[in-house]
Amino acid sequence: MRGTVDGLILREVAVGESDKLLTILTAEHGRISMSAKGVRSMRSKHLALCRVFTYGNFEYYEKGGKRWLAGGSVNDGFFGLNSDVESFALASYVAEIAAEITGEGVPADEILRATLNTLYAIEKKLKPLALIKGAYELFAAFRSGYEPELSGCRECGAQSSDTFYLDVMGGSLVCQSCMSRRGAGHIPMPETDAYLAKNIFIPMTPPTVAAARYLASAEVSRIFAFEFKDESDEADFSRLGETYLQNHLERGFDTLNFLKMVLEK
Repeated sequence: MRGTVDGLILREVAVGESDKLLTILTAEHGRISMSAKGVRSMRSKHLALCRVFTYGNFEYYEKGGKRWLAGGSVNDGFFGLNSDVESFALASYVAEIAAEITGEGVPADEILRATLNTLYAIEKKLKPLALIKGAYELFAAFRSGYEPELSGCRECGAQSSDTFYLDVMGGSLVCQSCMSRRGAGHIPMPETDAYLAKNIFIPMTPPTVAAARYLASAEVSRIFAFEFKDESDEADFSRLGETYLQNHLERGFDTLNFLKMVLEK
């Protein structure tokens, strides 16, 4: 059987002396694997096609229960992501998230488009990296079924507060007044609740609350159509994104650790 599919290479693994195993994100089939023979050779005509971050058209045939690359063409190579280590590190993290939240045989049109838009935003430096990172993290979490209730305080219904606290695992907001009444900051809160879920409350300023509310309903093409006036809000937003995503996925990311190491230099 032969076929063709458009997709984004999220991961490449060297196999043998000159082959690669590609992880490709597609709209129709979700995350798929494809073996590519001889593409690590400098003489391979598919050398440019079979590299991470390439969005292309992949022609393949099926043999032995596997997909094997037969040909194809590059739609966008995102070569600018290699221009600086910060961009490459963030793009690698985005690709790892995309691979984690998608499945084989599960259509992933929205996540694919969001990931392509994110790589473009990183490559062209359309927004600060902290904003891009936080936006993709929250978008990925929300679209994976972990969207919190952000309309107002879960206890009193207040829609505005100088500081809201996001109950990460509870998926809801608590305003500053209600947190004070609960003794937050005075009486230590238990580490876990009755269901052994971590009690993690993240303070959110009005700008970060507004950004999270925006992302909850934003069109894929508009997920970066906001900005922060204060760099401290960007940093808080970035920390919010990684904390929320990692706790709901219950895993860490080596690429995030690499990104942090790069940014700290």
